[in-house]
Amino acid sequence: MSATPLLVFGQKKERKSKNADSVPTVTFEKGALTDGRPTGIWEYYDQQGELTLRMNYDSSRIAYSRPDTARYLLYLNDDWQLVRPSRAPQFVGSRAKRTADIGKSIRYPVASLMQEQQGEVVISYVVNEQGKTQDYQVVTTPSKECTEAVWTVLKQQPDRWIPAVYQGRPTQAQFLLRVTFVIVLEQEVAAYQARIQQQDQQPHAPYIDQVRVVAYGMERTTQSRPAPNRNRPGQRAQMPR
Repeated sequence: MSATPLLVFGQKKERKSKNADSVPTVTFEKGALTDGRPTGIWEYYDQQGELTLRMNYDSSRIAYSRPDTARYLLYLNDDWQLVRPSRAPQFVGSRAKRTADIGKSIRYPVASLMQEQQGEVVISYVVNEQGKTQDYQVVTTPSKECTEAVWTVLKQQPDRWIPAVYQGRPTQAQFLLRVTFVIVLEQEVAAYQARIQQQDQQPHAPYIDQVRVVAYGMERTTQSRPAPNRNRPGQRAQMPR
């Protein structure tokens, strides 16, 4: 039995082998460090190797940001609205690398594997006007253990964002991290991979990052198990501390 992360990068994901860790090598960032800190010009790339952001750390200015006309969830007039900001919110760095780092670090909890618990951990959070994250909430989860596995990794990520701007003012933007935990039997691998390839060709909202954590080779049992305690979509739960 093995549990390995399958990363979802945008609309298409390539796999070279059955091992989900065998992903194409991508250069996500280029730049120099001085005393452990970025200096000068840094360039950040997406999973296709396309430039998304160029930062001048000497002047703390954005030298280039890839045009983005997508709609985001912004907090306007005391409500969340799906609109096109004047400036899209953006992670300071390679967001694709951030997603990859999250996916590589999450492991399927043993307790959830033993109980054959599968499903999505969806965590929402807000990038505020100062470019910091806040208001983390668990939207749905198959188990407490899966939530903790995701949260342990998520809280270790760098917290540096370019806030959204709408009508000339910095504005709060909401993001979602969707981590799918799935158990795939050996005889189901080919069908699962074909299904996932079709799903990956479909576009998703730019404010959603997606990761899959897949356990291969686990045997099903006929033993009855208690239903897992899970939150249904739309319900809120406190983030574990």
